[in-house]
Amino acid sequence: MERETKLLFGGMVVAALGFFIPLYFGKIWLGLFIALITGVIFLGRILSLSEKEFESKWAYRSTYGLVVLVVLFHAIAFAHDYGRKDYQKDLLLEIRKTIDSGATQADVREKLIYVLGEYHQNDRESIVTTFKDLMNEQIGEDGIYLSDFDLRKAAGDSSMADIDEDNLNHFYEIDEEADEVRVIVVADVSIGSDPDYENYDGQVGRYEMNFTLNEEGVSYEVLN
Repeated sequence: MERETKLLFGGMVVAALGFFIPLYFGKIWLGLFIALITGVIFLGRILSLSEKEFESKWAYRSTYGLVVLVVLFHAIAFAHDYGRKDYQKDLLLEIRKTIDSGATQADVREKLIYVLGEYHQNDRESIVTTFKDLMNEQIGEDGIYLSDFDLRKAAGDSSMADIDEDNLNHFYEIDEEADEVRVIVVADVSIGSDPDYENYDGQVGRYEMNFTLNEEGVSYEVLN
């Protein structure tokens, strides 16, 4: 087997190991860096072995210069992407926060407004009683509020078969004396404004929303 062939297969093995081992431990940037360094070493070694194969020094220097440009391009691209990784992460988290907020309001807020409407239109005894009557399916044990996602998943909805969870935790509190219901929603993924904020479910620094239902209306507040 020729040296170039050995070098090619050796470089492929080293690059694969250098990339996939850090990737397995969640160190994707380290894996990309090792793969980049391996590629640079491989190209440099190939050039040194093939120098005598070129017809002229000009052809060798032209190829050498092209390789240098390719290496510089990838090095600059790597540095640029690495420098923007935090920005991209923050942007994705903001998008996720917007999605979580919109989905929660479409689910929880609309139901609470429905309860409020039934309370006023039918002159019911209290907000709490109306909530318990109409939202019986949503009221779980130990203060757990069951969202539409939870109910559809529990019912075996085929459209939810490939989705394990929605990464939103729902809870409720009932204040009989104040005739008030609170629904608290804590995200598992979205980050709140205060990294030290202690969430309702024991997490820290996560996005948290609060919906309050009483006879005056339905209010919405971002707690973190």
